[in-house]
Amino acid sequence: MDQILVIYNPNAGRGKAKSLWPQIHQSLLAHGLEIVVETTNAPLHAKALAMEAAQKGFRAVVAVGGDGTIHEVANGLLGALGDGPTLPLGIIPVGNGDDFVKMLPPLPEVGQQGYSWAVGIARIASGKPHLVDVGSLRAFRQDGSEAGHRYFVNGVNLGFSAHAAYNFTTIPKLLTGFWGYLAAVLKTLWKYPLLDLQVQVDNQREPSLQSSMVAIMNGRCFGRAFWVCPQADVQDGVLDMMITKKINQWTILQKIPLMMKGNHVNDPMLQWFRGARISIASPRPLIVEMDGEIPFSDVFRVEIDTLPRRLEVLV
Repeated sequence: MDQILVIYNPNAGRGKAKSLWPQIHQSLLAHGLEIVVETTNAPLHAKALAMEAAQKGFRAVVAVGGDGTIHEVANGLLGALGDGPTLPLGIIPVGNGDDFVKMLPPLPEVGQQGYSWAVGIARIASGKPHLVDVGSLRAFRQDGSEAGHRYFVNGVNLGFSAHAAYNFTTIPKLLTGFWGYLAAVLKTLWKYPLLDLQVQVDNQREPSLQSSMVAIMNGRCFGRAFWVCPQADVQDGVLDMMITKKINQWTILQKIPLMMKGNHVNDPMLQWFRGARISIASPRPLIVEMDGEIPFSDVFRVEIDTLPRRLEVLV
């Protein structure tokens, strides 16, 4: 089959995807692409559609949406064929953050945005493949039983940033993109958790630590403008982890402009790790944010592995 399945999320970007869809659809056809369009209508619908696409013989799957849509589609593609190669993934970024595309070549400079939806269509038409690493996370309940499994393509956050991602869903929809994320950060400043953590990176167990925020990144940026791990590389076979020591609200506000420019990497209040396997345990429940989604909100341990060059993306 030479057809491409286009998975379109009309809710992405707080309505941005829906307003742009007529232009996107016309451009796909103008590029001579033979497409079948499916519109998502519920959480995890994009994942199910992507899994079906792999079984039906489509030659590629295109995600029209934001990082959450890409997250679901990637999970469907990765889960469909076990350890085998995935179908190629094309991306038309029309979300609030669009952080995933910032890790694809040619890499934008720190502080810049990734490519536009129009460029995304041109890349799909050219069909040039690019293999990227993927993270695999298993979450566990307090009794040790497994709460679930997800793949992620950009990053995982615990603590302050995870709560900010949750609060973003409560911000009025008129605030989109950076301003929506900033409003969520300011809301989170009123109340945010302090994490007591046991951390192991590969075979090295670290001393117990207290942290306000942990970011485990495959990509470089989250929240559209926060370049938390600017040196991360999606083809190096490891994940970059930033752990923020216990800091107050005023200090967090001071760090925000630094993270937006990637100038925080030498800050003494931060700890940096890099590894292929990361384990984090907490005596209190954790909210887990992955690629802008909140798949787990009451777990006590996460086990994260890197799957080197596992996902094929059209660039």
